[in-house]
Formats: sequence, C-alpha cells, structure tokens
Amino acid sequence: MIVDFVYILNIIIGIFLVTQWVSVLLFFVIEWAIVDFYRIGTFDNPESIFDKITNFFMVLFLGSGYYLYKKFSKQKWVVRKINMFVALCLHGIISMIIFYLITIPLNLLVEKFFL
Repeated sequence: MIVDFVYILNIIIGIFLVTQWVSVLLFFVIEWAIVDFYRIGTFDNPESIFDKITNFFMVLFLGSGYYLYKKFSKQKWVVRKINMFVALCLHGIISMIIFYLITIPLNLLVEKFFL
C-alpha cells in the first residue's frame, strides 16, 4: 500500500515538473499563440468560484512559462529567445534536481521499512 502510494507520488511530482518545463518550452517556441491562449483562458478579475478555479489551473500548468515570458517581454526578440532558451535549460536541470531530491529519500524509506 505504501509502496504504491510513493510510486504514485513520484509520478505526480514528475508530471508537475515536466508540465512546468513544457510550459516554458511552449512560450519559447510559439510565444504569440500561447500568450493569447493564456490570456483567453484566464480572467482578469475573477468573480465566481468557477473563474477562480480556471485561473488556478492555468497558473498551475502554465505558470512558470508565462512568468518568464512576462519577465523577458520587454527585451528584443533575439535577446528574449536566448534568455528563454537559457531559462528552459536551467528549468529542466533544476526540475531534475528537485525531482531526485524528493524521490530518492522517499524510495530509500520505502526500501528500508516496507520491502
């Protein structure tokens, strides 16, 4: 039971980190289309609970990409693309480090106490 829970937790953490990396990749490759998609999919002043839930999921899945896009949007196109590429590489490396920092201790605990 615990082994299955830790396995599912590893998958969920991995999916979340990969989703954030893919959002940065999308903003790097097709920034104009994904920015329009993000702006259409969110509400500026959410009034109902449905609007707030929609905003929450958009920020959850596309949050880091849109944040980096807004941060680099004032720069020229070439400089923005270089910065987004560097951010994409760093985001991938940091995501892998975070994933292993979380999952290795969990897997060691499962192997020691539950197998």
